[in-house]
Amino acid sequence: MTERRCKHGMISLAAIACTAIGCVSVPTPLNLTSLDPAADQRKIADYYRQDALFLRLKAREMAERIVTYQGLFGAESEWVNGARLLEQFYENTAKDQDHQTLLHLSIADDRRAWSIDRRPSLHPSGQVK
Repeated sequence: MTERRCKHGMISLAAIACTAIGCVSVPTPLNLTSLDPAADQRKIADYYRQDALFLRLKAREMAERIVTYQGLFGAESEWVNGARLLEQFYENTAKDQDHQTLLHLSIADDRRAWSIDRRPSLHPSGQVK
């Protein structure tokens, strides 16, 4: 009898777990190209800001490699030229990400300003305008 209760308890527990897992919603991915003010523009801007930071770190790494490669292969070697091109690429891409950050922050700020401007205000007589 106890075995039977344990078995039914395990089945019930499994059913509850499956139901709970099924009810959990997966968040929708962030559309990084969205210029819609209703989208979470601050989160999009933060993504671009973090990406720019990462790219600048990669550019700095390439600058250190340039120095190392110059010592090993000479200033005009293909290794040095390749590292220079990568450094420039990372830095230019970081600048592009900075521009995207500012764009999305400005959309977020415009939306915030719009919502503040649209709030009902009290007229001196005490009535809502």
